[in-house]
Amino acid sequence: MNLQPMKIHYDLLNLRMNQAEQKVTCELMMPAKLPDFYNPPLGADPVVLHVKHPTQDKHSVTLMRDCLHKNLLHAKLVSDKDSYLLVFTDRYTGMLTAYFKSTEPFVAKYAEPGRIPFPSAKLQSVVSQMLDGLKGLWLYDKYHGNLRLDNTYYYKTKDGDVVVKLASFKCQGTKLKDPAKKGKDKTETVAHYQAKDLQAMGTALEEISQMASDLSEKGYLLDCRQIDHLAERLKEVSKGEMHYIMDEIRTCPFFWTRVERK
Repeated sequence: MNLQPMKIHYDLLNLRMNQAEQKVTCELMMPAKLPDFYNPPLGADPVVLHVKHPTQDKHSVTLMRDCLHKNLLHAKLVSDKDSYLLVFTDRYTGMLTAYFKSTEPFVAKYAEPGRIPFPSAKLQSVVSQMLDGLKGLWLYDKYHGNLRLDNTYYYKTKDGDVVVKLASFKCQGTKLKDPAKKGKDKTETVAHYQAKDLQAMGTALEEISQMASDLSEKGYLLDCRQIDHLAERLKEVSKGEMHYIMDEIRTCPFFWTRVERK
């Protein structure tokens, strides 16, 4: 049987160029029925056109393609046959940094200025999903290597729910001298970098805590001690704790429900 390659016809809409990163983002309109794992099909999907040479983003795109999880930005189709890298991804609404610039993740919709219960359910959900995404990578014996709020995506459903999408993965190739091998280099274990991801998560929580504190200028009084406590614990994680740390983190007061707080 002579199989012919599938021809895909598409239109790129609303192109936006990022000169610093040599990246073009836009929306994709195409008739082809590409697999959609987590969202109902729509007429337009986002597409990222990387102007850099394909090898520079190959690691990140490989994880996006091979590691399937609700909280990982999935690459449904990748083309790297030319001098650029074309990636057709899950839909996303924006970056978490933009989301945290609003009051939505911190304050209930109809809350009045004053002392506000904190953390909010939405903030708990976002942080929990970030951890779930990391755990999804662990199932494939992988790590993120580049976790930050400004390179983490989110998708807002028509019901207003926020779905976190980790992306922008980076291979960490740190070499250490191995005395047992007479000066030859050795590579750190995957667990080492998985612990580094949780430490980076702690740094991200510190940024979120600062954003929450800034809301005091608008009259919202948020007690950030629980998020600060979680951030401090995450920044202390070591690779020797990886087999139990996620269960321990989930017991932190930050994740307690309203019933558990009574």
